[in-house]
Amino acid sequence: MEKRLIIVLLVGLLAVTAALAPAAPAAAAPPTQTAEVYVVQAGDTLSSIAWRFGVTVDDMLVANGLTDADLILTGQQLVIPIASSPDEPGITPGENETASGSQEFSQVYVVQPGDTLFAIATQFGLTVSEVMLANGITDPHWLSVGQLLTIPPAGLPPSYPAPFAAVLLSPAPVVQGQTLVVRVDLDEPAALSGEFDGRPFRFVGDRTGGWALVGIHALQPTGVYSLTLRASRSDETQATAIVDVAVGSGLFDTEYISVPPDQGDLLDPDLIRDEYARVADVWSQVSPRPLWEGPFALPLATDRITSYFGTRRSYNEGPVSSFHAGVDFGESEGSPIYAPAAGRVAFAEFLDVRGGSTLIDHGVGIYSGYWHQSQILVQPEQTVETGDLIGFVGGTGLSTAPHLHWEVRVAGIAVDPIQWTKMAIP
Repeated sequence: MEKRLIIVLLVGLLAVTAALAPAAPAAAAPPTQTAEVYVVQAGDTLSSIAWRFGVTVDDMLVANGLTDADLILTGQQLVIPIASSPDEPGITPGENETASGSQEFSQVYVVQPGDTLFAIATQFGLTVSEVMLANGITDPHWLSVGQLLTIPPAGLPPSYPAPFAAVLLSPAPVVQGQTLVVRVDLDEPAALSGEFDGRPFRFVGDRTGGWALVGIHALQPTGVYSLTLRASRSDETQATAIVDVAVGSGLFDTEYISVPPDQGDLLDPDLIRDEYARVADVWSQVSPRPLWEGPFALPLATDRITSYFGTRRSYNEGPVSSFHAGVDFGESEGSPIYAPAAGRVAFAEFLDVRGGSTLIDHGVGIYSGYWHQSQILVQPEQTVETGDLIGFVGGTGLSTAPHLHWEVRVAGIAVDPIQWTKMAIP
């Protein structure tokens, strides 16, 4: 029966160990062995530790430079020599045996203050998804100090079917409301396509590879999802690669908004639905190439945010039934609004709920929107560059005070615009 090595790494006890352990410094393990570290627990004996890990007491004495098998202290770090030979006592070759005959082991890691799942996964040469799957975790952002995590053996880099040479996802993990960048390299020519949670996405590039953008909905349930990639060759054969995507919580707040009586009719569900259909018809159109480069700029001279993306919302003490699809900047009426990136004006007119509204097409399904303007200075089909004046802040439509509502859409999915200002996408 295969024996699996469980090793508790208590990083936080290093200082305690240094203060309590009078033993001589640990000797280096012989070249034919690998070494793991075990922290002595209350009630442990050197004999019980050696038995647990399938080694002899003499092995433990030599590996740690100890002279007295009865002198170990709680919190002391011990090197555990693990023989590479499958004939070592207590180790039975099994399904975790490597090609060289050495044994791979799971470990148990104790979550320390300040730890993140990404940092832990990186420390052990794993992906966040691998650690999540090994521990049944559905949200990579919920860890507690002292939590025990099973660390599976680090395997080889992911293997994908030909012609996929490499797949890179960023950011990883991705959280609700973010834009996920998918990059693919191919080792033979093929056309790329993909799908996430039933929604197709398009690639930009040539037949040797490319990139695609996936909008993660602000209400997407947290967990691990399968992202499907397809490579279609000219001979009509197709290869499919499945990649795990860990989606974490955006940790959004809730806002309770009181709408003045004279604006109550703007909450009419039919009006909201019909107006949404109008603007959604615009951003459903996909231009063939990207028109922007680098990070987006802020659309105002101020960075004073009064309402963040993804905030859950209740109107007039009603149920929390919606979320904020953009970012609100508090600014006085008449303040100038600038294009954050190059693009083409796709929509520019006044609407009932959104007020003075402009949509800019940045290419390949990426749109930015500007609501509640007092004045619109651009026309449909007009091209704009970063920093061009496009309108002025106002309080038109469903608005309790002058402000700019700014949003970004990826294939129709509202995503956090601030992410686009913090990094170059793709």
